[in-house]
Amino acid sequence: GSAQVKKLPTLVAERRRNGALWTEAMKDHPDLRIQAETGNSSWFGFSLVIRETSGLARPHLVKTLRELGFECRPIVTGNFAKNPVVAYFDHEIHGSLDHANRIDTHGLFIGNHHYPIPQAIETVASLRF
Repeated sequence: GSAQVKKLPTLVAERRRNGALWTEAMKDHPDLRIQAETGNSSWFGFSLVIRETSGLARPHLVKTLRELGFECRPIVTGNFAKNPVVAYFDHEIHGSLDHANRIDTHGLFIGNHHYPIPQAIETVASLRF
């Protein structure tokens, strides 16, 4: 583990470089919006959310990305309030969780890497539905 910690600054710098390419490539995508960077993200991966104005369905997006070799994951488990483990917590849910539900049904996450991936970024950026 300590050998990996020494590599961390370089790994994060490379992921940030990919993040800058991703942000530029995706800024005007007609069907997909991306997360806004807050602070100095380590860019572990890239979140995609289908725009409200798009007719794209999440299953079609996932199928397309998987066929291109991308693994897809929920964004932080989607709407965590739907997770069965929530039953074990003393909790209250305030409001309708509209935004969490939108992320759950229209969002996904693809991974980033610590080496250059401009072709992969361009592949996703060039998708039109």
